[in-house]
Amino acid sequence: MSTRKDIKKYKNNFAAAWGRIKKETSISNFNGLGEVIGKTQPSISARKKAGDFPIEWAYLVAMEYNLSPEWVLTGEGSKCTAIQEGKSGYQGSVVDGEPKNEVSEPTEKYEEILPSEEERDRFLDLLKTWLLELEQDDPKRIYWFECAFEDSFPEFKEWKKTLE
Repeated sequence: MSTRKDIKKYKNNFAAAWGRIKKETSISNFNGLGEVIGKTQPSISARKKAGDFPIEWAYLVAMEYNLSPEWVLTGEGSKCTAIQEGKSGYQGSVVDGEPKNEVSEPTEKYEEILPSEEERDRFLDLLKTWLLELEQDDPKRIYWFECAFEDSFPEFKEWKKTLE
């Protein structure tokens, strides 16, 4: 079972990721970043204060600017996406020498990359355990998690409305 310490090692360094984004894109301030990721300047500032750069944000910036999400987060690996470099199972198109953000279906089969039922159950158990630990320290954290989850996954919020 993972501990809180194990979970924290995956926390992404906001300052480092933000520096790479400013250097490699036309984004120069939090308002510009907010336009790409769909967040407000205050919510971005709160993440900066926490020191955490969300993976979802790195993905959105990477897709907008043909960068590798891993590189945005860590500075490791190739800076450019496989699409821009013309590698991997994804085929990008180029018009007038400029890469486009269109991506065809991956060449690998979806069934081969989907988690098994055992992996899914393991993850859900891990998540439940972590949330219960958070709740022991601060009962309001469950509400915080729900709000953050809805913010990251608007489709969950819409789905939840159908249950009411």
